[in-house]
Amino acid sequence: MQSTSAGAPSAVPGPEWVVAEMPPGFQNRVAEIQRLMSDLHEMGQFGSLLYQVGPELGEAVRRVFEAMKFEAEILPGPVSSAVAVRLDARRRLLLIPSAAMDAIQKKGPELAQVFQMLHEVAEEETDRVALITNADPGTRPADRAAAITPEALAFLVRMGASHLQASTLFALWKLSLNDAARARAQVERLYGQVAGTFELSQSQTR
Repeated sequence: MQSTSAGAPSAVPGPEWVVAEMPPGFQNRVAEIQRLMSDLHEMGQFGSLLYQVGPELGEAVRRVFEAMKFEAEILPGPVSSAVAVRLDARRRLLLIPSAAMDAIQKKGPELAQVFQMLHEVAEEETDRVALITNADPGTRPADRAAAITPEALAFLVRMGASHLQASTLFALWKLSLNDAARARAQVERLYGQVAGTFELSQSQTR
């Protein structure tokens, strides 16, 4: 089966010139099917927020913030795959994608990365740091255990950083499809949260 330029599979097997030989009605149907397949492929990339970790999760995080019309980039530097999301000319969210598949521990490398980000990259007055987790990625999000231990969360709070589950970010992306303004308001809430685990407000998830 051929592939389209977008990476989605073609609707028609065989050489690309076969479509041109077919009747116009067939060609129209193929064009519509390929458009739909391309849309599904594009949208399906956001599903990776629910199961990726490490660098792949970082790329998914970057894509979702770009889809919400924020300027986002993978940061070079000491913390691998960290994503900088610019809210305006001064303010940034610095997001660290965890590579862990189990609950974050107090002495785990993820909190060391948060500490490093806070002290080597973040501007104290204008940047906010959050750790993004996808613990137990092979399990449906609603059935997963806690993504961070109470001790690790308490330490994160003392450092002044936030915790964001990737499934929460996925829900935020879905919200943005129907109401971009409300989704951006939630990003502002994330920036304004001093520390701790971020959840979407209940009024935004209905």
